[in-house]
Amino acid sequence: MHWLCRVAPVLVAAIAVLLSVQFANILSCDRPVESRSQSIHRSGLFPSSFVDGVGTNISRVLSKNAVAPQRRPDVTAIVLNWSRLDNVVRIASLLCGESLFDTVAQVFIWNNSPEKLTYETFASTGCPKAKLRLHNSPRNLYFYARFLACAQAKTPFCFFQDDDYLVLPQIIRTLGYGIAESPQTAIHLLPAHEHLSSRLRTILTPSGVHSGFAWLGHGTMVSRKRASDFISLVRHLNMPLEEVNLADNYFTILGNQIPEIWFDHGIELGGGQPFTVGQEGNERNLRHIRNACAYLDQLVFVTHDTSHPESAVEALPFVQATTNVGQWFINKSPCLDSLCLLETNIHLLGNDVPRGHAATDLIAHEGQYIRAMDKEGVLNYTSHSLSRAVDGVPATAFRSSFLARRGEYVMLDSFSPVVSPDAVLELAFLTPRSNEKILQKCVFQSSLDGDDWLSSPHQVMCRNTSMTTGTLLRNRLFADALVECSVRVANGKARYFKALLKSDMSVAWTISEIWLREVSQ
Repeated sequence: MHWLCRVAPVLVAAIAVLLSVQFANILSCDRPVESRSQSIHRSGLFPSSFVDGVGTNISRVLSKNAVAPQRRPDVTAIVLNWSRLDNVVRIASLLCGESLFDTVAQVFIWNNSPEKLTYETFASTGCPKAKLRLHNSPRNLYFYARFLACAQAKTPFCFFQDDDYLVLPQIIRTLGYGIAESPQTAIHLLPAHEHLSSRLRTILTPSGVHSGFAWLGHGTMVSRKRASDFISLVRHLNMPLEEVNLADNYFTILGNQIPEIWFDHGIELGGGQPFTVGQEGNERNLRHIRNACAYLDQLVFVTHDTSHPESAVEALPFVQATTNVGQWFINKSPCLDSLCLLETNIHLLGNDVPRGHAATDLIAHEGQYIRAMDKEGVLNYTSHSLSRAVDGVPATAFRSSFLARRGEYVMLDSFSPVVSPDAVLELAFLTPRSNEKILQKCVFQSSLDGDDWLSSPHQVMCRNTSMTTGTLLRNRLFADALVECSVRVANGKARYFKALLKSDMSVAWTISEIWLREVSQ
């Protein structure tokens, strides 16, 4: 077993390299954008079954199986250019592709660089001039520029992303469908380590602060009204230029809401000159986050001070008065293979949202929380995030650090009713054998609207696979055989598919893959 411990890091690194090469080929700008999602499936990353010799009459349910209404594109995609023009051209090519015709109405390139951009720069992207908008800014407005661009949009929603990050088309589509129905006014994609930081950078106070921090550059869908309200608040506060330029550090905190954050599948592009470098950059970010918290404390005081009603009205509606604390306990990740969202309330952290006396306690509380966390808990959160259950790779897995509890669930949302008149629908799991007992204690439900649920009368069935999963704990590699479990869902059209645990368990949730499939009769 000791030799496995020594070679495990090498094996993991080798797998990562192979996967990155495979995705690099799939996402090459030399290939038509609309063919890339199909290439992912042809590459074998998303089989309908992981059991050897099975699958001739089984197929994954993709967005083509869903009865989606005709959808008009309602998103303006905004990309800031500074020092990574090659990346911006690649991103624009993706955003203008056929895969996003029902989502992205316009691609807005805001150029903060002194080197002027022209439409000829983007000739290779296939973006028609009617869809591509270029703005050469007379000066570098840094991150505030994305909010100004969004306020100028003709669509109700805007999509932000940095130029060193690639967000796949199906993920952007899922964000578009999600924001259109969400009670939240912004949804943020975050890699696992930033997701953890965001969860810990949350604060509730007796004075009425219920806020948190999340970055925007990994991919954020936001309502245009929210961006406009933020600009109004920035002007109302008469913020200094440096603070205005670093608007990303202020946006979520000043909104006084716990951000809706999704675990991310994004691909780093790198290149160019990064904005945040080293300890100095990190300290600058923390300084501005603290400034945002100080502003929020003042705003919450003013909005509760009846002697200043005009100021309170002027500061609102961006600063929210009602809490959405339940958002902290729900975790989500878009599926990598198609239009689909995985949601769960499985415990990933403790039972309590971080609390303090003032918003300015946020950073200190994050440090206290992270020091109190078990190192394996941090590693588990960042290495076994929810996105691992919908990435098509059996060697990766979502894993909770806590024993499974009654009332916890995992749910797939296909965003529109799935209809398979000539086939049986199944909810399928690839999971360690130790988790088979969790699924046996679940009730499997489906729903058309998310309110009325039908429970399946069928039993979950599990079959052995030839695969195993491994986890490094205390410098030892533990292996566990993987089984494929599936259950037939209730007949009729459905959009939501849920496994709801009915008993406390002595093991923690671990899911390598969860997907919806149809079995031909």
